[in-house]
Amino acid sequence: MKNAPAPQRKQAELPPFQIDVAPGIFLPEELLALTERGRLMEALAAGTISATTAEQKQFLQVDREEVEPSTVDERAWVRLKGRREYEREQQSAPPPPLPEDYGIIEWEKEKCWW
Repeated sequence: MKNAPAPQRKQAELPPFQIDVAPGIFLPEELLALTERGRLMEALAAGTISATTAEQKQFLQVDREEVEPSTVDERAWVRLKGRREYEREQQSAPPPPLPEDYGIIEWEKEKCWW
């Protein structure tokens, strides 16, 4: 997706794509791909712009999970989607229950002076 057609280049000329998940899971080349072409990938996946090249059509197949990712852009996008889903699940999960207190004093607290 490095050579985008003219209308898509305008989309890519916007400010850099903001990675809204923990960036530590991405390889450096994946971070670079998302920063440079993340807006284009997001627009393609959302259907805001249509795929015009074979590479973009392949990207859409990867986005729909019809084929395995084969390029850095595709791997970065799949990883980003997975991380977004994971973080959404973590935010919506209820907090772990507090341990129950049965009124039993721990031996160290009752008998030890320190």
